[in-house]
Amino acid sequence: MVAYFIIPNYIKRPLCLLIVFLFLNVNYTYAQNNKLDSLSTVLFQLQRNDNFDVSNHEHINLLNAIGHEYYFKNIDSLYFYTKKAQELSRKSNYAEGTIMALIGLSHYEAYNGENDKAIQSLEKAYNLAKKIENQKLKIRALNPLGILHYDIGNHAEALKAYLKAIEIATDTNDLLNLSFIQENVAHLYLSQKDYQQSLSLYKKVQDINHQLGNDVYTAQSSSNIADLYVKLKDFGNAKVYIDSSIVIFEEKEIDDWLAYSYMVKGDMYLRQNRPKLALYWYDKALTLHEGLNDDRSKAQLLNSLSEAYFKLFNYVQAEKNAIASLEIGTRLSLLDDSKKSNQLLYEINKKNNKADIALKYHEVFKLLSDSISRKENLNSLGILKTKLEFEKQQKDAQLANEKVKARQNIYFYMALIALAILALIIFLLRKQSKARKIFNKELRLKTKALEKREEELSGINATKDKLFSIIGHDLRGPINALASVLNMLKDDEISQEEFLEFTPKVKNDVDAISFTLNNLLSWGRTQMTGSKTEASSFDIHELVTENIKLLQETAKNKNISITNTTPMKAFVWADINQIDVVIRNLLSNAIKFSHPKSTITVNATKEGDFLKVAIKDKGVGMSPEILDQVFSSKNATLVTTYGTSNEKGTGLGLSLCKEMVNNNGGEIFVTSKLNEGSIFYFTVPLRENNTK
Repeated sequence: MVAYFIIPNYIKRPLCLLIVFLFLNVNYTYAQNNKLDSLSTVLFQLQRNDNFDVSNHEHINLLNAIGHEYYFKNIDSLYFYTKKAQELSRKSNYAEGTIMALIGLSHYEAYNGENDKAIQSLEKAYNLAKKIENQKLKIRALNPLGILHYDIGNHAEALKAYLKAIEIATDTNDLLNLSFIQENVAHLYLSQKDYQQSLSLYKKVQDINHQLGNDVYTAQSSSNIADLYVKLKDFGNAKVYIDSSIVIFEEKEIDDWLAYSYMVKGDMYLRQNRPKLALYWYDKALTLHEGLNDDRSKAQLLNSLSEAYFKLFNYVQAEKNAIASLEIGTRLSLLDDSKKSNQLLYEINKKNNKADIALKYHEVFKLLSDSISRKENLNSLGILKTKLEFEKQQKDAQLANEKVKARQNIYFYMALIALAILALIIFLLRKQSKARKIFNKELRLKTKALEKREEELSGINATKDKLFSIIGHDLRGPINALASVLNMLKDDEISQEEFLEFTPKVKNDVDAISFTLNNLLSWGRTQMTGSKTEASSFDIHELVTENIKLLQETAKNKNISITNTTPMKAFVWADINQIDVVIRNLLSNAIKFSHPKSTITVNATKEGDFLKVAIKDKGVGMSPEILDQVFSSKNATLVTTYGTSNEKGTGLGLSLCKEMVNNNGGEIFVTSKLNEGSIFYFTVPLRENNTK
């Protein structure tokens, strides 16, 4: 079947309304099964409107749309609505409505065998579309014009119309119509028995349909490809394509294409000499044809039925179907179908020992064969001539365009040179002013850089002073106390029993000294020139567990429980030593500022390409003022704080955490409410490419 919306057996019914509404800007969409009822309802409501005007474009578009819906239902109703649309369009000078009406009327005329009249209607439609410069409507007229020429055997004129339509569709990037027209050209080559060229074009059509993403269009071209594979006796591929088409057509209830697909499947089994199976599918197709006005396609189906019955030796049914096909073929001047009918009737009467009747059919068969053969030869030459003429026209047009472009290029380069000279003059005039502006800008930037550097140096000096304070006070104090106790023990000023009473205090002081020293060493390494962040993959759940074990005794002293709810096997990509320091500091802070008998929770969630770790405590929390200063880049000084059990903190840990998290491509932040607790968050990359 050809991709067409006018000639009965070539129509694509889901496209009918699309053509009217898509290109004439009518905003209606309806389900496949109730389009006609929906359109009739809209028409009725429109006509009841107090301000109803019969010449209104919306009204005319509806008449054309309803006419299109009658293509396969009632040919007289088609004529009634499209004729009315034509008259109203002419009175209101509505060109688009006239074009669509002429296309609809051409279908009625072709159905009644008035092919010349149908061609005139389509040529009028094309010329009018050309006059109003509507490219899409030009295609709408050219496509059926080509098919009508094909049906009457004028293949050269058919190809000429197709090539014009392809050129327009290509220029306007109209993939939808390009698909339909290419499919028609493929069908034309199929009729010339140029199967490889036809298959190549059908495959291109499939590619376009896949781009369009419409399963109905894909199914339509698939059914045509299946028919081609049947002719090539490639029954495996034929079955794959036709079965996929049938599924779609049955689901969408597209009866005309479903009937065609059933016939192709019947042809496949008939060529395999399986007439019973073929008859099953032919009968299904014939049942659908009872509701279709599609005599052209029906003539071919009746011949196929006749051939199947003939192979089953049922000569009565074979003759009945062949005669029915011949009647249609004669009425509509379908030479190929008439030839096939006469051939079958010759064979049937020969089997029935009716020599005189058989001879009569054989003579007609020979006459038609000779006529078709001559026409095919002429068509082959005509197609070749048309193709060559079209290619020559394209080359001539291309040459003319190249000459125009060459002249345009000369003008362009002359204008470009003039602009370049003008730009050079302006450049020279403004050069000095621009240089001064650049110098001033650079001076401002350098001044800002110096101010920023001065601010950084002030921060570094403040940090340095704080570090010396930590070393001189926070470390020296506990160390001196430890030394004093040891000297007292050495000088027997205290007994061993009394010394043991100091042991918990001494251990806490040593742990605090160790923790502070580790932070100082870690901070020192980050400040060293050439220091690198060496990332690797590791399980953060395991790292959290290790730090909980390390700080378990400190937490136990305050009767605090720590829960690790991070996912098992939560692998991240970062420097394990730096993240270890971050987790230890945040857990230590949580213990320090948590109330006794409270709970600390560590969890982690995936966010995009990062893992977000949260350490939540139910401690003293922070005021909004303190919260703003925690990770502020302007907070250059380190603040000494005290925990719920008077544990001293230097502020170095959080500063170190921020630097190390940033080194690994993550972020660190905190949410807190005074007297309710805090949640410290930090993120680490899941994969290698996210580290900085």
